[in-house]
Amino acid sequence: MDTFLHFLDWLYFDGLVPLFSWIARACTLITIEPMNRLHLPAGVQVIVIAVVTGIFSLTLRQWLRVDEKVRRFQELFAEKRRRQQDLQLIPDKYSRAALYELTDEELNSDFNTYLAHHYARYVTIYMLPLFLVLAWLNRVVMPASRGGETIAYVVHFPTPLCGIGGLTVTGLFLLAYLLTLVAGFRLIRHRRPAPSSGSHE
Repeated sequence: MDTFLHFLDWLYFDGLVPLFSWIARACTLITIEPMNRLHLPAGVQVIVIAVVTGIFSLTLRQWLRVDEKVRRFQELFAEKRRRQQDLQLIPDKYSRAALYELTDEELNSDFNTYLAHHYARYVTIYMLPLFLVLAWLNRVVMPASRGGETIAYVVHFPTPLCGIGGLTVTGLFLLAYLLTLVAGFRLIRHRRPAPSSGSHE
């Protein structure tokens, strides 16, 4: 057990930490440094990074063929449900009940597996990029607090809104990221070919 714990410590401190530190430095060099040389405000930098992250998430969703997998599962699940309804034709009630129980267990297993895969894809596509980029941004873009402020805003409101004086890196990033996803989904839906008139759902 101690050997395994030592291995995990080595993997984290000597493997993952240096790797993520190198990736963070590379991202800073590629994105933040050029924007600093252009004298872009911190708020604009956060918005640019959020939009790029949103596009990356949408692209990753396409690469993983999420829509195709969801549509395929729905078709297979609906077909199994239809076949289950055919069990009503079995005259023997005991055989019918046994087969119903068997198919219910199969449907529940298929649905639970689908939910697990769907959640894993959701975390991979949206949550993981979101948390990693935010952790990096809050280190490299967060402006130094001024005048003893406990909250550093990248966007200040002319007048406080509901007691809030502005948007932090996290708040602005989440807003721009979500708007990018909404716009991306609308664009994908608009570009998706409409079903032919002869198709049956």
